[in-house]
Amino acid sequence: MGSITLGGLGSGLDVGAIVEALVNAERAPKQNSLDRLETDVTVTLTGLGGLGAALDELRSSALDLSLSSSFSKRSVSISNDEFFTASATSSASSGDYDIEVTALAQASQDQTSIFTGGSETTFGVGTLTFTVGTESFDIEVSATDTLEDIRNNINESTDNDLVAVNLLNNISDGTDTGSILDFNSLTTGLGNDLVVTFTGDASLADLSDTLTQTQAASDATIQVDGFTATSSTNSFDDIIPGITIDVVKVNENPGDTNQLEIDLDTSSTQSLISGFVQAFNAFADVTSSLGSTATGAKGLLLGDFTLRQVSSQLRSLLSTPVTEVIGNSNSLSSIGITTTQDGHLEIDSDILSAAIKNNFEEFETLFASDNGFATKLRNLVDGYTNSTTGIISSRKKSLTNQLSNIDDQRLSLNRKIDALHLRLTKQFATMDALVAQFNSTGSFIAQQFENLPGFGGKK
Repeated sequence: MGSITLGGLGSGLDVGAIVEALVNAERAPKQNSLDRLETDVTVTLTGLGGLGAALDELRSSALDLSLSSSFSKRSVSISNDEFFTASATSSASSGDYDIEVTALAQASQDQTSIFTGGSETTFGVGTLTFTVGTESFDIEVSATDTLEDIRNNINESTDNDLVAVNLLNNISDGTDTGSILDFNSLTTGLGNDLVVTFTGDASLADLSDTLTQTQAASDATIQVDGFTATSSTNSFDDIIPGITIDVVKVNENPGDTNQLEIDLDTSSTQSLISGFVQAFNAFADVTSSLGSTATGAKGLLLGDFTLRQVSSQLRSLLSTPVTEVIGNSNSLSSIGITTTQDGHLEIDSDILSAAIKNNFEEFETLFASDNGFATKLRNLVDGYTNSTTGIISSRKKSLTNQLSNIDDQRLSLNRKIDALHLRLTKQFATMDALVAQFNSTGSFIAQQFENLPGFGGKK
């Protein structure tokens, strides 16, 4: 706001400095209090943000361990994947299979005869119809459409998902040289040959009825443990339950086989456990930093109840056995995961490997049951980080509201100080005017006394 300035002409005092001193004395206590509160709130808000992020990372690492499907995965091993690849779902049974690829699925291919007029050859008006099985689409042909135009119209048709057409130029066959259209069906499987028909001008027969088939549509064929299986595509998903086999190359020598081995995938579980331990140790480092008491490096959440509470609850959770496990692997320590003196987790790989080998059927209950470690950890973290009901989320919202309230208090303080500044300025202005008036009156009286006989040295 604009302010009234005084020079202290009447009183001789530095009125402006006096007003500023009084205003600052009034402002300082409240402003300092707001500054300290804002700093404290901001530090806590930042610390809670770091704690929440660390908990989210920990939850992510435990998520897969809390899913039953993570303990029923299947590993796929192929002695030579040059000929086929495979994938398996959790429903697949463990087993070994000898597989020979004897044929790949093919789509039909057809060619026109040579058009000596080349790519600029034209035909009469009519319609070409392309059919594979029960699917078909039409292409209209005008009198000005060249061989190249027809090729483009077929390939660019939005209704076409049946055929790709190539234009080949400078093709020779005996004495004839010119262009041909090469029709490549996109549908494999026995009986799925491309059929092209026409209506309209008889010249369109050269693009349909008189085509020469250079390759017939056929099925893929494999031998599985000596038994024959066929597929209209190069994928077999109904031969071995839960297993999909995709063939890519025919075995060169009849009778040659490659082995497909399906087994329980324990290595992925071991990787998930290792990832969880690493994530927990990273979380432990974050909480240690947030609660640090080191001189000059005190943690953002030093003494904070939420930090102490979540750390205590997590350590209690990880040290409590899962009573639902019927067997030896009912705790983290029983599978080789222990806590070090500095609060980190460490894995004894020999103990973990032995537990996976001998008691793997217990791991799903240990981690993914309702009282399993990963499930309980996920639920515990949700209680802190859930965006609507989480403890940390609620505290962050409250602290953010405090910051907004501090801003409001600053505005209120500024308005109060501005009003005080104006009031004091006016009061001192009035005082200075009165002093000036008194000085003027005193001077006048002194002058009058000076003029009286017997005063001022006059005879």
